Amino acid sequence: TVLRRSHSMEECEALCTRIGIMTAGRLACLGSVQHLKNRFSVGYMLDLRVEAEQRGAVQRMVQRLAPGATLSEKGAGHLSFSLPSAGLDLPTLFAQVEGNRGELGIQEYSLSQTTLEQVFVNLAQNEADDREAVAAAVAATAAAADAEDAARND
Repeated sequence: TVLRRSHSMEECEALCTRIGIMTAGRLACLGSVQHLKNRFSVGYMLDLRVEAEQRGAVQRMVQRLAPGATLSEKGAGHLSFSLPSAGLDLPTLFAQVEGNRGELGIQEYSLSQTTLEQVFVNLAQNEADDREAVAAAVAATAAAADAEDAARND
């Protein structure tokens, strides 16, 4: 067994059979790359290179085929979507994209799993959200206690 520490998720993915991800100083998860992607990923990434004037039509098609799809990047002739895996019908998505390539000006496209880097970012974001929720609950409890003390003293 060799223990390796790295901030490069690509390096970890290439070299390691098991990966542990730490957030806020504690182990958040441990497993194979595929296990972590299956367990903590948000789904798939769909990247399309399209004719600029067809971006709106392509965006509508993707959002119709993949409910819950969010546009994560938009540039001149480029669209990237985050697609949730729940309820996603990949064969229909591929058939529609391929069948409408000419009409919608889709020059090329790719569909990939969420990267290990994105899994790490999601875990870190969830940890930050949890800390904020706890801090807000503590602040609300303290404010309520202060209000009760003030009411008793009046």
